[in-house]
Amino acid sequence: MKADPKGPGHLAEPVELIAALDAELGGGQSSENPRRHRHTLVGTRDGINTWMRGHPADYR
Repeated sequence: MKADPKGPGHLAEPVELIAALDAELGGGQSSENPRRHRHTLVGTRDGINTWMRGHPADYR
């Protein structure tokens, strides 16, 4: 994503959403962690999906 031909700032919003998710999860990969952070996981997914719908040419 950071090597996008449109420049490193073009995909800033999805990169920020993923970074915020990673910070909240603290790298936790256990099966309990996703259950505890379901709201954040779903919110991040929805935010990225919304961005993608607004930029269809950027990921096809």
